[in-house]
Amino acid sequence: MIKESSRITQGQLFFYIIQAQIGVGILSLPHDVHAVAKGGAWISVLIGGVVVQLTILIMWALCRRFPNLTMFEYLPKIFGKWIGGFFNFAYIFFFILMATLILVLFESLIQKWIFSLTPRWATLSLIVFTSVYLVIESLRTITRFYVLVSVLIVFIVLIALNAFTIANFTYIFPITEAGWGKIFLGANKVSVSLLGFELLLVVYPFVEGKADGKLKAASAGNAFTTLLYSLLVFIAIIVFSPMELAMIPEPIPYMLKSFSYRVVERLDLLFLSIWVVIVATSYMNYLFLASKGFGYYFHRGKHRMAVYYTAIISYILALIPQKPDDIELLTQIASWASYAFVYGLPVLFLLISLVFRKREKGKTA
Repeated sequence: MIKESSRITQGQLFFYIIQAQIGVGILSLPHDVHAVAKGGAWISVLIGGVVVQLTILIMWALCRRFPNLTMFEYLPKIFGKWIGGFFNFAYIFFFILMATLILVLFESLIQKWIFSLTPRWATLSLIVFTSVYLVIESLRTITRFYVLVSVLIVFIVLIALNAFTIANFTYIFPITEAGWGKIFLGANKVSVSLLGFELLLVVYPFVEGKADGKLKAASAGNAFTTLLYSLLVFIAIIVFSPMELAMIPEPIPYMLKSFSYRVVERLDLLFLSIWVVIVATSYMNYLFLASKGFGYYFHRGKHRMAVYYTAIISYILALIPQKPDDIELLTQIASWASYAFVYGLPVLFLLISLVFRKREKGKTA
């Protein structure tokens, strides 16, 4: 039974989805997608958002069959204790993998742009300690923080809009230069950058209201993130020529570095200062999800104690990759894993629950 003090509103779910989806990828996405889709990269983002929306529908259909249970509770009911337990622990380690990836990419970018001489362990400690301090609290407290820091997204948009003063709209043409096949292929990279929405599998029963309202809140959050990413990709395309964009891994901060005002001399550092908070919320999301899994098995459903050792595990793992090739390998592994755990397995779970008529007894969606 979920405590009333842990429940969140549908509005808070909206902000939770946004904060979970917006993360490290916001800096490199324009470069990565443009490398495949060229001038149609912003269309790739929209297509990727549609793919995510379809996945949200599948997760919603699965969760509404078990409206008061988290994934860790209903998978054993679908598959039995042992197979269900296997899937649960697989998801826990997937969440830890994603948390580790966020830490690694965060440290790599921070070292490149701001603290080039700061030891890795110190940079990682800052985000881990801060995250643990919040994640040990209830979900309601966590989401209240997410709502508060969502105001920073407005500043991200306002800062990025400065680019229109130096835009060259001819760079975007021809829009379908790479062909529709490459544009759809570019959506593949977007679907990975938009990860975080899988929190529905765990958070769904904590959300107040009817199933339709929960779906609308999650869908609205995904739509907002998709449009924001599409805007940033579009801005990068109209500021940099195709040859320049191919050579700049993080075009957004690089672009902002050229702006200077009387009050703010380095707009890129202001942007990155806001970005750090956004990345922290993405890490907090996966830390919370993994801790909920460990808490279900080892702490009578309470995640608080599990947060500490889950954070330590992700911290130690994040210290292992040292070279760019190691980081690239970790990114590829996480990408492949996401296809299975986010886009594949929920479909299997839903189909099996429908075929064998598995649902929460005495409950309706």
